Amino acid sequence: MKMNLKASVNGAERIAYCLKRKPIITSLLNVDELPSVLETDSNIVFILKTDIFVIDSIVEQIREAGKLSFVHFDLIEGIGKDRTGIAYLAEKVGIDGIVTTKNSAITEAKKWGLLTVQRLFVFDSVSLDNGIRMTKASGPDAIEVLPGMVCQRIMDRIRKELDVPVIAGGLMIDLEDFDTALKSGVIGISTSSKELWRWQDENI
Repeated sequence: MKMNLKASVNGAERIAYCLKRKPIITSLLNVDELPSVLETDSNIVFILKTDIFVIDSIVEQIREAGKLSFVHFDLIEGIGKDRTGIAYLAEKVGIDGIVTTKNSAITEAKKWGLLTVQRLFVFDSVSLDNGIRMTKASGPDAIEVLPGMVCQRIMDRIRKELDVPVIAGGLMIDLEDFDTALKSGVIGISTSSKELWRWQDENI
């Protein structure tokens, strides 16, 4: 049965709107790359690795640049992976959303009004089945499929089971990867490739 995530429609629409004209999400791997991220035309930044000492400054600068900040909740250091950690990021830091593999984090983040992206690692049919089941249970605003190259093979199945925007992530390194992902039906890609960041700035 296809699932309609009506409760998340506003968040899903907001993410889709941000990616409509700028479908490349800049992924921040370390704080040294922040100036380059801030200079791009991207509307969304995925903060993949950071810690409690610098997250406030990073998020503030992303906000001032007019972009949405999504923290990879599973990887942030120094903050508990629990409801208090979510509350701290939402209330004290002021993030716009989270990226996570954990259903419990998605559920808690929604209580705080955060945008939610569930990361699914798809390596075979079993992991795809598990990912679909997790998404139905948690109801995120979007899912990020890794590695992104598998999207072209699984999008038909995802469309049959879920009504949720899909982002391709992982190993998205050149224009061919980007084109292939978009043709599969995803709304955007996440990448740390500066080549793709520059291409978007110059061509979209």
